[in-house]
Amino acid sequence: MSASFRQSNDRDAAFPDGPRGLLKQGRERGYPVEYLLSRIRGRRSRLIRDWRPLVYESTPIEFIASAQYQGFVRERTAEGMWRALLREHGWVFGQMEEEVRRIFAPYLLYTELRTVFICLRCLHGDRTQKAGEVLAVSLLADSVKNMLRDGETSAAVERLERLFCRLSPEFTGLAANYEEQGLREVEQHLSNSILISVIRTPLHPVMKEFFSRIIDARNILSLYKSLRSGAKDPAVFIAGGTIATGQLKDLLEKDDLFAVVSLIRQASGISIAAPAPTQVEVALYRGITKYLHKEGRDPLGAELILDYLWRCSLEVMNLSLLLAGKDLEREEIAAELVW
Repeated sequence: MSASFRQSNDRDAAFPDGPRGLLKQGRERGYPVEYLLSRIRGRRSRLIRDWRPLVYESTPIEFIASAQYQGFVRERTAEGMWRALLREHGWVFGQMEEEVRRIFAPYLLYTELRTVFICLRCLHGDRTQKAGEVLAVSLLADSVKNMLRDGETSAAVERLERLFCRLSPEFTGLAANYEEQGLREVEQHLSNSILISVIRTPLHPVMKEFFSRIIDARNILSLYKSLRSGAKDPAVFIAGGTIATGQLKDLLEKDDLFAVVSLIRQASGISIAAPAPTQVEVALYRGITKYLHKEGRDPLGAELILDYLWRCSLEVMNLSLLLAGKDLEREEIAAELVW
């Protein structure tokens, strides 16, 4: 395996299996890295690069049904598009050798949090069939899937807490969160705990940089929302980003909403004119896209795979936005797309 695929060894993992233990265990041996990279380069070339025609000239349904579109999405609903993304993740995962799977396990587990959220909401609403449809194409381990297929939501959250605490003690309290504040708090706790636990483990350099940027984005969004709402809770910030939590807490105390503009430029390299809700979130994720696009230019590096996986997520997110916003003004919907 080339040097670009070696992980950092600057500290010991808290648990031997790490995020890999919560993902599908299979007998597929995968293919040599060089073959995988060749396949990824081909598939990446088929993703949408210019979103303007979809905004101004055709509907997303018309476009993905046309010969112009060569990507992986064929479904006509937002739910179907999400399942297409999971299937594409499954294809990439199946092509990987086990050592490469371990490198990308943190990213894949992080993206699978949405599967967990969907299934918990399905259990809460007594829609177990829908949960089963999502789990059928999920990369989550069978032990996790079995917790989310049926039964009481409270019991599922308790089982998830016990299992995820094997990854990190950060997950302690999930069941109490559900009983006291409901599913929204459980989702927030899961998201934060995954990021905290992952950033503390040995990671491939590009993965470490990616998660650091994700933490920056979440922290800046939390600062922005706190300043707009007037709530000053410094506990919303998590460590591990390039921006120190102390700096974020100071800005929260100063109550200066426009400080968010300079923070976004510092974290993402993207400039915005004013801290409007859409501009803040889109700028942060465009910054991550810009970084991965630059890193993914190496045709033989792990960065190429992460760039592809990220862009697949953007493909589904943007198509879903266009589908949901078909009646909105075109300029309004264009401002929400990330590419």
